[in-house]
Amino acid sequence: MTILVTGATGFLGGVTARALAEAGHEVRGLGRDAARGAALERDGVRFVAADLRGADWDALLAGVEGPPVEGVVHAAARSTLWGHAADFHADNVAPSAALARACARRGVRLVHVSTPSVYNATGHTQGVREDTRVGPRFDSLYARSKWQAEEAVRAALPDATVLRPRGIYGVGDTSIVPRLAAALRSGRLPRLTGQEVWTDLTDVRNVAHAITLALARPAPGVFNVTDGQAIPLWATLDRLADTLGVPRPTRRVPARLLEGVAAALELGARLHPDRPEPPLTASGVRLLTRPMTLDLTRARERLGYAPVVTPERGFADVFAALRGGAA
Repeated sequence: MTILVTGATGFLGGVTARALAEAGHEVRGLGRDAARGAALERDGVRFVAADLRGADWDALLAGVEGPPVEGVVHAAARSTLWGHAADFHADNVAPSAALARACARRGVRLVHVSTPSVYNATGHTQGVREDTRVGPRFDSLYARSKWQAEEAVRAALPDATVLRPRGIYGVGDTSIVPRLAAALRSGRLPRLTGQEVWTDLTDVRNVAHAITLALARPAPGVFNVTDGQAIPLWATLDRLADTLGVPRPTRRVPARLLEGVAAALELGARLHPDRPEPPLTASGVRLLTRPMTLDLTRARERLGYAPVVTPERGFADVFAALRGGAA
């Protein structure tokens, strides 16, 4: 199968592109970073330099120098809790809609990677299902843009598979673990709750596995993806601190107080002409204090999904890489 992977120079896109190439598919990895593109080429992925904004999707799917594309994995996105609404629309909504329309015109299978951040403002936190009513309120511009992208994709291509992986981590992660590690090393991270927070996360290899399943069988609709086993977040943070050789968080700060401080910082940033990213966001605080588990019934029954990596194995690999200086 000839597969185009967007965001191939990023974390999830890179792992997915390499896994598909290793499985024998002809993979074209779309991205902007030439150095990472060269690394993809060494691993059997043909690098295609392109920007999501203004991309000629029909030409990319036609395969100018090779067979036409049969499947697309859209893993590229602006993934941050802060930014300008126009940028989120330009990077997340518009390209997703244009790509879905091109796939519809050419009869190409599409796996669109979204996020369970769309659930954050619903009030549902345990065993959240895909049919949970979402919107019109969202807790971040990112979540809103990803929901709008989902809506655009489903409108253009009803047969598309939309995946919502929760909290992607793993060796090579550029977001979750590095941010937490930086906060622990600086000593800035207080203990925000006296109770454990049980939450779902997803090893990047499990996401790549779900994507592979979605390419292999017709599975229209939306699917939650996780490791299938909630982790104790603060106990895991303690293990991370031990691995880094830094003190565990002990200074207690009420979560509500810190969330209020974050909201004030956000207001100040929004009033600033340049809208700089504040050092703390309310949605970021909530990620550390509010549990979230997702129901996997639909993914298990319709995709045949079962996690291939447990949280124990996933974090053991991450901690081993940290000790070896590779993450």
